[in-house]
Amino acid sequence: MRLGAIYTIGPYLLPKLIPLLRRAAPAMQLHIQENFTHVLAELLKNGEVDVILIALPFEEPGIETRAVYDEPFFVAVPKGHPWEARKRGISSEELTRESLLLLGEGHCFRDQVLDICHVVRAKERSPLARTVEGGSLETIRQMVAGGVGVTVLPSTSISGNTSSDLIRVLPFARPVPTRRVGLAWRRSFPRPEAIEALRKSILACNLPHVGKLD
Repeated sequence: MRLGAIYTIGPYLLPKLIPLLRRAAPAMQLHIQENFTHVLAELLKNGEVDVILIALPFEEPGIETRAVYDEPFFVAVPKGHPWEARKRGISSEELTRESLLLLGEGHCFRDQVLDICHVVRAKERSPLARTVEGGSLETIRQMVAGGVGVTVLPSTSISGNTSSDLIRVLPFARPVPTRRVGLAWRRSFPRPEAIEALRKSILACNLPHVGKLD
């Protein structure tokens, strides 16, 4: 199986997934690559990968999708930030008044964070105080630790990995923003049992905070 995953999922899910998938389907060779959603979409349509792990919705002709889990978002702030002592969740409006660290163009997670902050994509107006871009969630995490600003992280990226004692991870106020993670594959893919083995192995990873969709 040739599996593609977006950058904000792959590093956090794949290390748990691969051992489980090998035990579930030991005869199945696995080839993995990470990329942006739009690149993975082209690879999938061209037959260069068999299945991709992405954030939904994902609608392309001839492509099947299935949701696997819902993942909540959290706010990461530097140690000593005024929000650290708060007992209630952080609102999206409060985020807009901070220096917000974002992934660069091309990351779908960037767009999801901008949606949380109600940013007009046409940039007719921008309520954000200031934004700084980073190339990966790990780079952004280090920037938060250095006091550059605050950011939004998917829950799987913070599990057992808070980077250092210089970061505090805080909950959002309700309704908590989430993303739905799922699989996409060509309808002509001849091995549906391989897709099902992959889905079950993902669910068996027991990712913290996520809502599983059986």
